[in-house]
Amino acid sequence: MEENILQSLTNLRHLRNMRIVTRLTSRQLLKCNVVRTARATNFTVGQNLVLIGGNLRDDNTQVWNKMVQLAGGQGVARIGIISVSNRNTIEGDRVIENFVRVYGAKAVGIPVSQFGANDPVVANLVKEQTGIFIVEDSEDKSWNFWNWVTSLVRPTDVSVEPPTGMVCYESASYKRQQLIDTLRPSGQDSLVLTAIKTVLNKGGMVAGNAAFMGKSAVILEGDSISALVSGTRFISFPRMSYSIRKDGGLALLNTDYVIESHLSEKGREVRLMRTLLESDVSRGLGVDENTALVVNNPLSLPVGQVITAPLAVTGVLYFDVSDIPTPSITNALYENVTFSFFTVDDIFDLTLESVTYPPWKKAIAGQEWFKNAVPSNDILSRAGPSQWRQTARRLIDCKELNVTSYSPSSIVPMIPGVQVIFDRQRAVGYGADLPGDPNNTYVASFQRMVASVKVLGIL
Repeated sequence: MEENILQSLTNLRHLRNMRIVTRLTSRQLLKCNVVRTARATNFTVGQNLVLIGGNLRDDNTQVWNKMVQLAGGQGVARIGIISVSNRNTIEGDRVIENFVRVYGAKAVGIPVSQFGANDPVVANLVKEQTGIFIVEDSEDKSWNFWNWVTSLVRPTDVSVEPPTGMVCYESASYKRQQLIDTLRPSGQDSLVLTAIKTVLNKGGMVAGNAAFMGKSAVILEGDSISALVSGTRFISFPRMSYSIRKDGGLALLNTDYVIESHLSEKGREVRLMRTLLESDVSRGLGVDENTALVVNNPLSLPVGQVITAPLAVTGVLYFDVSDIPTPSITNALYENVTFSFFTVDDIFDLTLESVTYPPWKKAIAGQEWFKNAVPSNDILSRAGPSQWRQTARRLIDCKELNVTSYSPSSIVPMIPGVQVIFDRQRAVGYGADLPGDPNNTYVASFQRMVASVKVLGIL
């Protein structure tokens, strides 16, 4: 685990703060696209969308307290927990428990059935709240013959038993589809979704799994390998099928980004790339687990700030596939993919595509800590999480300019090997030890690293 590797460097990391850092000139900063306009710099109170990267732990005080603060603060915040169901769900009850017993907010469950989504009484209850938390794990629909038949072919892409100690955990993909179909059927806002947007416009807070919050395509199932080879000239039989909903999600983030959750931990970077190409959207965001991107002004000019658990090295990955040639999907060849990684306290303007780093982070250029990059032999791994993030973070902080990693092939199931090359020649990195951390954990952010992904074949 990368966290364990970081701990082993504890005796060395404290020296990093003593390095002499070369400061960039104002012209260089503008060229690096890290200076933003005054509009994006000021974070206003309210009108905030909290994009959670999944598996939000009960003890992540940074994210939970932030949600309560944005909804009005302890003793004031009234947070409605929305589930697509006829009664409160297991996940919904956990969210209520956390808000009420641990974090000092008032909370109420608001089950929304297929018919209740356009019930004025339910919509008015939503409008009375200062914050909304949308849970994805819902109860199954009431029994009828058709629902029974379709249940036989529902995907079994997650465990039946929900994990303990966390919310926004991975649910079966049909539940994500059901959530969107109920709140935004055929791309039209229900009364309840309209009420949720009213809460936002009145200065409230709305939170939930990042993956269904946008207006662009929503990923339903599959991993990076299945996404890369599905519908291409390569014959393969990946572990799970890849599917997306092109009609989009809840459109609470009103700008064209495909959003992914559980990104690094489940190796979903290439899955996000494929979805961007498939949906003809050039920009994507992937949020790591137990991490949130708090987006101010999400319905017009969104600006996001990264919030993590204390002392975490997680963050948000940004992809731009606008330079990938058109035949890339058929050839399973993604070249010139620009990607950036933002960590705690970074502020990203989703319209201008620019970032502001906190004052405690310093430029890495010329002060790289390591001599060599460290490639991964399983860069898209689900079993060994965060390989992409760990490899890129090491590259931005070393003397080498590129690194070549691989994802192994296999015969059973029949999946191809994959080569992934990172190039940092145009990249700009900022980093520092986390403030107040006695172990001197180092976090690094960067912009404009370039990735190339290529299928190699079966064994």
